[in-house]
Amino acid sequence: MKFIFLFLSSFLLSFGAWSHNYYFGFAEMQYNEINHTLETTIVLSAHDLEDVLIKSKSIDKSLEYLTEDTLAQIAVEKFILNSFQVEFDNQKADFHLLGFDISPNGMIQIYLLAENVILDEKINITFSSMMDIFEAQQNKLTFIQNNNKQTAVFLQNQKSSVIQLKN
Repeated sequence: MKFIFLFLSSFLLSFGAWSHNYYFGFAEMQYNEINHTLETTIVLSAHDLEDVLIKSKSIDKSLEYLTEDTLAQIAVEKFILNSFQVEFDNQKADFHLLGFDISPNGMIQIYLLAENVILDEKINITFSSMMDIFEAQQNKLTFIQNNNKQTAVFLQNQKSSVIQLKN
């Protein structure tokens, strides 16, 4: 009987080892003053994003097999652009997906580009990726302009932030 109890306990505890209690998204956005572009990389858990896209029937298999698949790219782009927005001078940045990679550590790097961007005094950023799915989701963005870095943190109660630009 002890053996069965230990076996079942070990089995049930092993499920906890595969899940995680932390949910973080990271982004780095750089303003290219020569090309007037916002070059952005967003990093999320590939497994979590894949799970969301499969459950919504946007994709039907693992993202690692779909990095070159047009429909998968559209699904990733749609998901990300619904939760990542940048506004400047009363205009919304028009991002498009350049592609994505999945690294061996289980993270997905999503590459976005917005063209024809002329920044003025501030940018308003919304970065709520995965927040409607995971209550504990937190996101962080680093904005780079002229070798100056500024960081914004996004939480459930603060999904948007304003970055004052340094000229």
